[in-house]
Amino acid sequence: MALTMVSRWKGSAGESNLDRGVVAGLSLSALMIILGMLMGSGGVLNFVDISSVLIVFGGTLGATLVNFSPGDMIYAWEAFKSVLLKRPNSPTGRIRYMVDLSHAVRTRGRVGALEGEAGITKDAFLKLAMEMTVDGQASTEVQRILETEMRIANDRAFRAVQVFETMGNYAPALGLIGTVIGLIQMLGALGDPSRVGPAMATALVTTFYGAIAANLVFLPVAGKLRNRAEEEALVKAITIEGMIGVGNEENPLVIEQRLQSFITV
Repeated sequence: MALTMVSRWKGSAGESNLDRGVVAGLSLSALMIILGMLMGSGGVLNFVDISSVLIVFGGTLGATLVNFSPGDMIYAWEAFKSVLLKRPNSPTGRIRYMVDLSHAVRTRGRVGALEGEAGITKDAFLKLAMEMTVDGQASTEVQRILETEMRIANDRAFRAVQVFETMGNYAPALGLIGTVIGLIQMLGALGDPSRVGPAMATALVTTFYGAIAANLVFLPVAGKLRNRAEEEALVKAITIEGMIGVGNEENPLVIEQRLQSFITV
């Protein structure tokens, strides 16, 4: 039973761990933008400006640090690195897992089944739920502790969402500031035609960078993290309800019917 349940979470051998939807979306957006650059005169080099990069990305990072602590920024970066990866858990998969676990408990006993699964699972929340159930703690106490853990995890996850939403709001504004800087430089260089071009490039490219950063990176990442946080909260809620049923050694069919109510069609 243990090997069967673990294999569901690991996936088949050689299966890619990348989220194909995220990779396809980013690739398509980047391809269309690059093609648009190449179709114009001058090519991609017209869109390269170091000062614009410093204004938009450096300014956005600095402004975001005013709102959030360094710890929040580090956690948001860790969350960002996981965006391209598939989530290991899903609500339907967790329901199947809990039903299988309830069958194992009725066959092998609560201690024998749960101790074996707790020793091999990679899910810290699920492991905690199993360990408390094996210890024989009351279902109300198990539910209280797990709900507290879930609330703390949700708060951290949505703080990462807030970080990227804030960056998505600041990036266009920093692009506008860069445009103003470029226009001021251009007006000050009207007597020297060789300086007008670089100043105009800063004015326009900075706005371009701000729009790209916000609408192709920061806001899409925030949306993806929000969706994942909501799904993970649902998985945890299913785990809590399922583990209470498993601990009480309820009928697997009853547990499955109750857990299916968490999934809205």
